[in-house]
Amino acid sequence: MLYALATIEVFLETGFVFSLIAMGYYITYTILDFPDLTVEGTFLSGAVTYGILVYNNINAWLALIAAFIVGFAFGAVTGVLHVKMNIRPLLCGILVSTALISINLVAVGAGLNGDFTGETASSISFGRRAPTLHNTFPMNLIPAKIENIGVRDLVLFFLIAVLFKLLLDLFLKTKCGLLLRAAGNNDRFVTTLSIDSGKSKILGLAIGNGYAAVSGALYTQISGNVNQSMGIGMVVIGLASLIIGLSLFRKVHFMKPTTKVIFGAIIYQACLTLAQKLGMPSAYNKLIMALLFTLALILSTSLKKKSQGVKK
Repeated sequence: MLYALATIEVFLETGFVFSLIAMGYYITYTILDFPDLTVEGTFLSGAVTYGILVYNNINAWLALIAAFIVGFAFGAVTGVLHVKMNIRPLLCGILVSTALISINLVAVGAGLNGDFTGETASSISFGRRAPTLHNTFPMNLIPAKIENIGVRDLVLFFLIAVLFKLLLDLFLKTKCGLLLRAAGNNDRFVTTLSIDSGKSKILGLAIGNGYAAVSGALYTQISGNVNQSMGIGMVVIGLASLIIGLSLFRKVHFMKPTTKVIFGAIIYQACLTLAQKLGMPSAYNKLIMALLFTLALILSTSLKKKSQGVKK
């Protein structure tokens, strides 16, 4: 019984954390139809930013905000390359994420040792002295009876996921959010209204990567460290969570898309956790992720065909 509860706790935690990437992809991929590969770099950038600040005893919540700002900035760079320089979406993501490999590596050395060569350090370990999110305000208001740190982290990740979901829902109802949707649905129509749709695209990519950076910052709570391989596979995780959520719950009309992608992330992580608990070696993790993503794409395509057949 305890083993089963621990397993559920694991995939719920990771599901809430990675749901932020899925929400970011809801903006970039679903609304803007922009296949953004920048998230592999911005996920790690968020983790590095958070790790450096927390390691140097900066308030963890301020570090989380800083992680969002960093991801927002690099996402905006991707948008500028696409909108202003007319570079194709895939190439924009590749360029920025490639540049971030060096930037993140140098940032770790500079943040820990003041060295800008990028050769003195490649990872950050928090240790027990670091003031992480669960023991700083307002999370330290949680009753002390909840001794299990995993349960406190689960509550923390749930509250943050819900907060960012609500903020995204509110944003999409604003004038900027409506323009963002319009730019994704009909770019030319927005242009005929003498409105610069490019600004909306840049903003959307910035927000999407800001969410990915926050996800990276939160993931450091689970791993306890930051390493240079953390961003690998984040595109697959984000897109698979998004597609699973929107496909499985497509007929649940009362549920908002942001809620659907949260459930999609949880289901995806549950599948990964189950595979690991069944004894699959960790070396097969990326293969399992790719297979699950493929199944999600097949499911999405088949459901679309069925819905189109019913309409006919």
